[in-house]
Amino acid sequence: MNVLITETQYIKILKENKENEIEQIFSSSKEFTNKIVSDVKKQYNLDFTFMVTWGSVIGGFARPIAQYMEGLYPNLTQDDISLIMFGIILTFFSSNKEKLNKVLTLIKEKKLVTFFDRALLKAYDLRDAFFGFLESLNITFSKVSNMISYCFLIPLAPLLLDLIRLDLNEEQINLIAMGISHYTTSVVGSKLIVRLVKKMIDRFKN
Repeated sequence: MNVLITETQYIKILKENKENEIEQIFSSSKEFTNKIVSDVKKQYNLDFTFMVTWGSVIGGFARPIAQYMEGLYPNLTQDDISLIMFGIILTFFSSNKEKLNKVLTLIKEKKLVTFFDRALLKAYDLRDAFFGFLESLNITFSKVSNMISYCFLIPLAPLLLDLIRLDLNEEQINLIAMGISHYTTSVVGSKLIVRLVKKMIDRFKN
């Protein structure tokens, strides 16, 4: 039996599906970060607990780089990838030079320097592209360095691009933006997140 639904009902269903995807993206980013932390602690007795709090931010930035490395170098083991990504994370999210130097020494001992350098170049490319996009939204940040805190938005970009095709009204966009901010309150303020998400949607519309 065919069931007919109105356009409003159809948009509501699609919106709910996108909200589920948002939750899954944040969950995947956190799981990725937790796995990196767990792997390096188990293999090299290295620990950095702050990464758990920043799970969605770190995962949003580092996971695309890990996927790039896995595709480019399929012979790298998971332990190799985790160590390389731990070095990338420390480079961009920590000022602890002692721990970074320890990781870089391990990378050198395991003959992974070439792979780490390739991942590092990719990370700088991603950061610069993301920062350039944020600056184009004309939102003032207290410090340029604080922009790294919004890297959880990187994997959300394709989803936000899909949302504009649903022709959502202002209230629906606000609800989605507030939903995204709900997952980030431990790291960044919710008001700026709502503004950022709405600006991103407006940019994709144009």
